[in-house]
Amino acid sequence: GYYDQVHAHSFYPPYLIHNSEEVPLKGNVGGRAGETYSHYEIMKEALAFIRENRDQPFFCYLPITPPHGMYDIPEDDPAWDHYTDAAWMKDPSVSAEAKRYAAMVTMVDRNLNEVLTLLRELSLEENTIVFFTGDNGGQDRFSNKQYPRGYFGPNVDPRTGVEFRGEKGNLYEGGLRIPFLVRWPGKIEAGQVSDLIFYQPDVLPTLSELCGAETPDDVDGLSILPTLLGSEAVGREQAQHDMLYWEFGQQVAVRKADWKAIRPKQNGEWELYDLSKDISEENDVAVQHADLLQAMREFATAAHEPVRAGVYFDESRERHERDRQAKWGSTRPSEAAAGSVKLQRISDKNLIPAEQMNVLSFSSESYTNDRLAAYAIDGKLKTVWHTEFSPKLAEHPHEIVFDLGQVYNVSGFRYLARQEAGWNGGFGKTEFYLGDRPEQFSKQADVAVTFKKTREAQAADLPNSKTGRFVKVVIRSEISDGSWASAAEIGVVGTPTE
Repeated sequence: GYYDQVHAHSFYPPYLIHNSEEVPLKGNVGGRAGETYSHYEIMKEALAFIRENRDQPFFCYLPITPPHGMYDIPEDDPAWDHYTDAAWMKDPSVSAEAKRYAAMVTMVDRNLNEVLTLLRELSLEENTIVFFTGDNGGQDRFSNKQYPRGYFGPNVDPRTGVEFRGEKGNLYEGGLRIPFLVRWPGKIEAGQVSDLIFYQPDVLPTLSELCGAETPDDVDGLSILPTLLGSEAVGREQAQHDMLYWEFGQQVAVRKADWKAIRPKQNGEWELYDLSKDISEENDVAVQHADLLQAMREFATAAHEPVRAGVYFDESRERHERDRQAKWGSTRPSEAAAGSVKLQRISDKNLIPAEQMNVLSFSSESYTNDRLAAYAIDGKLKTVWHTEFSPKLAEHPHEIVFDLGQVYNVSGFRYLARQEAGWNGGFGKTEFYLGDRPEQFSKQADVAVTFKKTREAQAADLPNSKTGRFVKVVIRSEISDGSWASAAEIGVVGTPTE
């Protein structure tokens, strides 16, 4: 499989990981086309593992990736046959991405059947419990005026039209609700639907109880075995969570029975919803139930722990970065074809060449998703410097210091916001300093500006030109009042002094 989330965006990566070693995939160089479809290889390994261990207890953890990342599936996959007579598949107004997404879901349905069929063939069906679940709520993909919640409406009940608020990436119900099915012929009664409030950490204690193993003390989950097999079969009633806690970026949420508290952004107001009456989270009742909300907020404070960043193998992050680059391999799209946003440029006559400059220091960078400080002055419009937000959030002011390569007579600075659909990190109040030494700048900025929300290059010109070799940029606010900073490019306008 994959070590890195970005590596898993492509279904034609140059390699997959098997027992910590890279296994080349024939005919693949990354990107959106190749000879070997990675998902097929993962399914082959999974089915082979079940066959090889048929005569002993086994645990097969199979975290497949589709549909995810680049929605790609071979044109000859049998899933397409399911849509032979589907009129919408022939409709040019429906995006090709949406059609591939549908085929990938049908492919996964076939794959699940392959697993169940194999268990039946090996006479393991009645001795094997199968869990099938997702990892996050649905995303409103392929939306338009006709389908504002996405073409497939993952957060809209097709029978009633009732909606979950939010989607993947936030902590409203649309982001938290996931499918969860469990099958064990002869042990679990078929056709049941449970209203038990539980979450993924409950799976480990459930498996531990099934196997007669002890659950570690530092696990927050509770076994749901009485719900699956029945209280009489297990010999006890189902234990219940008093409260559940989530955090994602700056968002925090708490669930207590049918009550849901959420703080959608850092330092934002807490909201409270009664999900028994308001599953769409439309009516905030925080004021009416202040005592209940306070108890849930106190639970959130007690439940929080600082994020601990993970590492693997080497301090240099060489393997990590190679996994990330495997997404595109040698097929990274050109700037002209890299997205729907028209790319803007810094085009001043005396712009100092990016290849001459070098980043010396910075307050933070988001290395977990390849948003490095060096990208702020690399001359490439599609690379972005973004300040750290995981495993911890870096607060303003943000800072970057770079070397111009030689002494210049500088007349001004330029800023280009990220050339993508989002605006996260757009510079607001910003100060520029010019100096002769990288560790020594004047206390007063040479020029201070407040940038606007635009994709076009913006100027911060000096009242009078000034000589210097080193530049310090200090970002004190963000255009959308967020905590971070990002830049596609920072430019310097000047002429050599020699």
